[in-house]
Amino acid sequence: MRYRVDCRLFTGYKPCKYKRPCEACPHYDPVQPRIAIVSLEAMGAVLRSTCLLPPIKRKWPNCHITWFTMKVAAPLLENNPYIDRLIKVDAATTSAMHYLRFDKLFAVDKSLEAGALAELVQAEEKYGFGLHESGVIRPFTAAAHYQYDLGLDDHKKFFVNQKPETQQITESMELSWVRDPYVLELSPDENALVKKRRDAILQLGAKGIIGYNTGCSVLFPYKKFTIERSIEIIRQWRHHFPTYAIALLGGPEDSERQRAMKAAFSDDPLVVNTPTTEGLRSGIIWMDVADMVLSGCSLGLHIAIGLKKPVIAWFGVSCIQEIDVYDRGVKIQSEVSCSPCWKKRCDQTVKCFDQVPLANILEATSECLRLT
Repeated sequence: MRYRVDCRLFTGYKPCKYKRPCEACPHYDPVQPRIAIVSLEAMGAVLRSTCLLPPIKRKWPNCHITWFTMKVAAPLLENNPYIDRLIKVDAATTSAMHYLRFDKLFAVDKSLEAGALAELVQAEEKYGFGLHESGVIRPFTAAAHYQYDLGLDDHKKFFVNQKPETQQITESMELSWVRDPYVLELSPDENALVKKRRDAILQLGAKGIIGYNTGCSVLFPYKKFTIERSIEIIRQWRHHFPTYAIALLGGPEDSERQRAMKAAFSDDPLVVNTPTTEGLRSGIIWMDVADMVLSGCSLGLHIAIGLKKPVIAWFGVSCIQEIDVYDRGVKIQSEVSCSPCWKKRCDQTVKCFDQVPLANILEATSECLRLT
């Protein structure tokens, strides 16, 4: 028996889905080149990095793509039609990293762990960022210097640069940037669950659903509104958009916050506290229930963008120009002189999360609902 080991469907340990002999198989799909992507860490950044997939496929239509990521971020890449093999990085996969060979590597993250992995992966050509033996991040090619320099110059990053992160990473990889979207796909079963959950909320008497991503990463606590501010926003939504339900959306770290928000509207069935502990894919499904989403610059915002939702994205800590909402929504800058700062702790009396005008949010809500 002659096996076609270069076929996209061949694994070497079980029959492919067509269960036919390799010889003369009409489904033979030879791959060239073999490409590795390393994007491990911040989950929003991992999802944003999926914008690299369309330009890779345009340039190499028959390529085979292996994506290395951390277990926590892997659900963001499930059901992705561009990814042939998803490897969750842990101690058990180290030997595979040493043995596998690729034609090209695209290393997105600028960190010690991701840089070391990018150096370990065997590839003929490497793009993006690796790690010098001294332990500092290094660009693999001249094309990555623009993004590399931004990370070392706050003034340039905060005030001079006007390129969104999607453009920066695409150009760093020497790929053609044409404003490609994120790639976030639900399975047929997940789409059916979206409809079931949405119908259950609409049956409460709503004509539509406003999604509110209530939290953010614990690393940057100022990317979320206070509970009191959140309650005021919800109250104004219910007053100005009375036929819309409000779905509270968040992860495990947001459970207590959401319970407090719902408690303020305990008699209002159209303020819905969605589950926060059912896993990331369930959270994505809940977000897809909404017609539009309000979020700070967090994973929830990236999920909403990936789902192609109209979004209201507000910014205080982070750089407003680095996020592309793809003409589906409104970006609002906090009215403080110190924004952006990318600080994890703040000693300012007036916080950026309290200086996003409520009137701007209500106006943006009207605009986003017109896009649905």
